[in-house]
Amino acid sequence: MTISTGESLITAADIDDLITRVRQTAGDPGPLESAKAALFSGFSGDGDGPGAGTGPDPAAARLIRQRLLVTALRHGGALLAKLLSRLSPRETAMVRRYAHRLANFLDTLEVWAARPVMLALMRFGLPYGEAETIAVAVLLLVG
Repeated sequence: MTISTGESLITAADIDDLITRVRQTAGDPGPLESAKAALFSGFSGDGDGPGAGTGPDPAAARLIRQRLLVTALRHGGALLAKLLSRLSPRETAMVRRYAHRLANFLDTLEVWAARPVMLALMRFGLPYGEAETIAVAVLLLVG
């Protein structure tokens, strides 16, 4: 797994790609557009006073990124490619095979942590090592 720091992990272009993919499946892109506005508007609240220009609070931003990743697991695209680029070819194949099951599981989590994600992947049939690497990559992406 490749770990890099200091990069913007989820970009506006990634969200635009997801919006296009959701529209192609006749889905509602509204939540994605709201997520993009929340992450990239540069403001929190009414635009003046404390917190102006800071964007969403870190916890809210993390929840938005989690929702975006779940959508990417279901629809593919640039954001999913970012996750897969951190994995070996074998791990990439496993994520592709179990993407919908993983998305469904992640939808049930209130708190995302490596251990429950790893255990779910192992229940799907992945070996311990691959499950651990994939779980860490997922958490790094939404971190």
